[in-house]
Amino acid sequence: MIIDDNPIDQLITEHVLRLNDKSRDIIVMNSANEALAYLLLNVNAPEALPYRIFLDLDMPVMNGFDFLQHFKECVDEIKDGCSIVVVTASERREDLERIKLNPFVLKLIAKPLQRHSLVL
Repeated sequence: MIIDDNPIDQLITEHVLRLNDKSRDIIVMNSANEALAYLLLNVNAPEALPYRIFLDLDMPVMNGFDFLQHFKECVDEIKDGCSIVVVTASERREDLERIKLNPFVLKLIAKPLQRHSLVL
């Protein structure tokens, strides 16, 4: 799943993901609210849940930090099956430190996403 409000960044991330793993379906969400609604709607359908979420930090209404706070409150079926990779253009030290301390974040990657960035 890609959660990003910028269509160009969505296309770049989707392209890089497809280069690395052509067999996976990619779900693209334009907002964190939309993504949370999808996750909650599919809580009883584990096959519909993404195994990895690529999350942008800087989005209107609900940003990536807000998403992570709501994600923390999700049921274990969602949290246990989804790992989160934050993809951001932010260079603010406090943002980067805050992300590194979040237990749900597997990796932090700088935008734009590149093929070699996906080595986890």
